[in-house]
Amino acid sequence: MLKKISSTMVVMVGSMISSFAVTVILGRSLSISDFGEFALLKQILLIGFTIAVFGLDYGYIKYFSDDHRKNKMIQFLTMKIIFGISLIFVFIIFLLYPIQSNKLFFIFISVCIGAINLFLAARCRIEEKFFLGQLLNSGWKIIFLILIIIMTLMGQVDQLNYVYVSIPISLAVISIFFVKKLFEKSEQIDDNIDIGHYLKLGLVFWLINSSALISGGIEKFAIPLIYDSKTLGIFTGTSFLFVISLTMIGSAIGYVIFPQIISGKIIHLWKVYLLIFIITLSSLIIFSLFGEDIVSIMFSGRFDYYINEYLIILFTTIGSLNIVHTILHFILSAHANEKQLLIYWVVTLFNILVFVLFLIIMRSTSYSLLISISIAIIITRFLKIISILILLKKVNNDRDGFLKIIPETV
Repeated sequence: MLKKISSTMVVMVGSMISSFAVTVILGRSLSISDFGEFALLKQILLIGFTIAVFGLDYGYIKYFSDDHRKNKMIQFLTMKIIFGISLIFVFIIFLLYPIQSNKLFFIFISVCIGAINLFLAARCRIEEKFFLGQLLNSGWKIIFLILIIIMTLMGQVDQLNYVYVSIPISLAVISIFFVKKLFEKSEQIDDNIDIGHYLKLGLVFWLINSSALISGGIEKFAIPLIYDSKTLGIFTGTSFLFVISLTMIGSAIGYVIFPQIISGKIIHLWKVYLLIFIITLSSLIIFSLFGEDIVSIMFSGRFDYYINEYLIILFTTIGSLNIVHTILHFILSAHANEKQLLIYWVVTLFNILVFVLFLIIMRSTSYSLLISISIAIIITRFLKIISILILLKKVNNDRDGFLKIIPETV
């Protein structure tokens, strides 16, 4: 398992470094308000990809875990669903945020292509081609960095419109090499394939994954609505190094263990626990010693006024909780039956409401703005982790679950 995680991490590290570089470049050149809009855009796309694919990436893994057949009807049906949901999603974004119509068009194109990439990645994951799967998931960020560097050399990077244009181009460059694979050697409709069950599985995972992503990045959506884009820009600039770097590690681990748990392979969880502990402890030490200096260098001192050692501890705590939350999310998604997953969905929705409530309450306290936001995130993330652990205990004792028992080494 560690070998597969390592190969996946190659692409993830490349995409993470690219994401870091893009954030640094735009954090230096954009106004703080535009930088906040860019942070909101990234979160919109992250959620949009997941919502548009309708959970059919995970549904495909679950349904075809024992049979890797490629069916044309499944593929075309998935494409139609992605297109329709992308339209609805962009309309909702139009109602919530004052984004210009030309920008909404590029968001729509990006969401469609990104969702298709997720479905293609599921095909790779079920065949245990994790490197290719991760390339489809996040490799576009490397292309995006190249385009941003080109725009920087042309002196155009200070215009946010160029960012909106370059994202769908980046996604298309990655997907174009894999679209042919989607349809090659595909079978005609097979009466043994239960389309209804396939869609039902997708619906369950759609509810779970969409709400989980919204919950995991709810601050990016809530801050512009409760405060403004400038506040989001400040929070993103000061917390990015500490939160995102740790969150990506949790995603890399969860990305690998999900299909392996479903297929019944043994995973030594104590190794995962040990890895989390080492990463968290090392990060806390490094960030405490050098965090302020790194952020200052990254953004040319733009956020020096806002960051301090207390915020670094809070941000590192958020990142560490995100590692645990992400891994537990994948484990629960793999083990739970449909009823248990729906319970998890309700818990996640409740967690979102609790965060918004805490954010409003913390706003009226004497704490600084960034500390208030951080405390609200930590409290709700901790409550979410406790809820998942309780649900996992229920799965362990429920004979109707997909797996009857969750031993110490799954």
